[in-house]
Amino acid sequence: MSRAVRRRVWPLVPFAPLFVVLVGLTVAIAIGAVGSRHLEQTSDAYARDQAELLAGTLAVRLGKLAPSNYLEALQLAAQKTGGEFLVVSRTGEVIHDLSLGAPKRDVLLKMMGEGAGDALRPEGNTRFSVRPIGDLPGALSVMVLVRSAEAFEHGTFLINALVALATLLVGVAATVAFAVSRDATRDVDYLAWRVKEMSRVRSGPTGESIPVRSIDEVGTLALAFNDLVGRFSVAESVYREDLSRASRADSDRAAFLAAVSHELRSPLNAILGFADVLAAEVDGPLSPAAQEEVQQIRDSGAYLLELINDILEFSALEGGQLKLSTKEVDLRQVASEIVKELTITVADKPVSVRVDAAEAVTALVDPKRVRQILTNLIANAIKFTERGDVVVSVGVDRSSAFVRVSDTGPGISHEDRTLIFEEYKQTRGERERKRGTGLGLAIANRLVQLHGGHISLESEVGRGSVFTVYLPLAGAPVRPREELA
Repeated sequence: MSRAVRRRVWPLVPFAPLFVVLVGLTVAIAIGAVGSRHLEQTSDAYARDQAELLAGTLAVRLGKLAPSNYLEALQLAAQKTGGEFLVVSRTGEVIHDLSLGAPKRDVLLKMMGEGAGDALRPEGNTRFSVRPIGDLPGALSVMVLVRSAEAFEHGTFLINALVALATLLVGVAATVAFAVSRDATRDVDYLAWRVKEMSRVRSGPTGESIPVRSIDEVGTLALAFNDLVGRFSVAESVYREDLSRASRADSDRAAFLAAVSHELRSPLNAILGFADVLAAEVDGPLSPAAQEEVQQIRDSGAYLLELINDILEFSALEGGQLKLSTKEVDLRQVASEIVKELTITVADKPVSVRVDAAEAVTALVDPKRVRQILTNLIANAIKFTERGDVVVSVGVDRSSAFVRVSDTGPGISHEDRTLIFEEYKQTRGERERKRGTGLGLAIANRLVQLHGGHISLESEVGRGSVFTVYLPLAGAPVRPREELA
């Protein structure tokens, strides 16, 4: 058996704005990361260009000034540009220092050898450029230091603007998502509530239409549901009409069968009565041929009366008019009496009919009806058994008494097993004999169910059949019919 897989359902109202916020923050962080990287690269390039430009310019200007004026010129350049300046001799000695801290001598010599590049300082990444002063290369050199962070600080306003814009857009999107998801959730909850309300007792079997509150997907769903409810309503009306018509037809059929059967009984009883008078030779002796004809009339009339009685019995069962009068009955004794009565029907067939019961079994049943049930089963077993045995076993199975009728007849096919307990249905063997109405086993089954029991069948073609009737045992607690079935 396949098991339904339950999928986890996320609530729409908190999930939608949360999803929008997460997506917005992710996009903002990605844009910020890309922008920061670009600004960093731009600031590095700016610091490099600025250091080279300042170094070249100062080298030219200082070359035209006396050494005593170097400091004043450097101070003026520092005020205007915000850079750091050093005047260094070729041996690495610092002549003038307008920086936050001059590098060590070995570092200065290395930087002078490189001419330009990056210098890692506590203040941050710094670009430097060295140019000789004047026409005497290597005598004195001017070194310009420009921190990349200073250039980067010029782009801070861009980051702040990006954060503000992202916050605004994410806030607006989250608010809109919350409002939309809240409205959708309310509509879906309302739709679900109305669907649940249709299961209430006060509503009809087909339910009630749902008001359409919005023209969107939920509204389309409500319209489709209302269309389905309308179709169910039409189908229910047609079904009730057909059911009422069938009930009336059933009632009329039962009444017709009962009336016809009653009307047939009266003349048939008269025929049987006069046949008995003729057979008794009250009006005079009859020739052997006439006696045989009278006996045929009597047998056919008795058979016809039996059919009529079956029809009346089944009509009473269908109409619920048949009532049981239960008392304690010895099933072994009833079975023995029926076997004695039916032994004469064996005639000259090589068939043995016997009762197999070690002790008395007392059941709480209607004596007349249980005799009718067992007579039908045993008579059928004798009728369909051409040779062999018909064994009637009586016993107890837990809290039920049972009567088992086994025969060595032709057996019943699997297809016929589903038909024999239905009214007006016969097996192929019965149809070939063209006898009976097909009500015998149906009536027996109904009577057993009326007692709270059931009939089971085991059969195999060519190897006989076994009918077992389970009835309530006297003194045992009554079990539900569903458990017995």
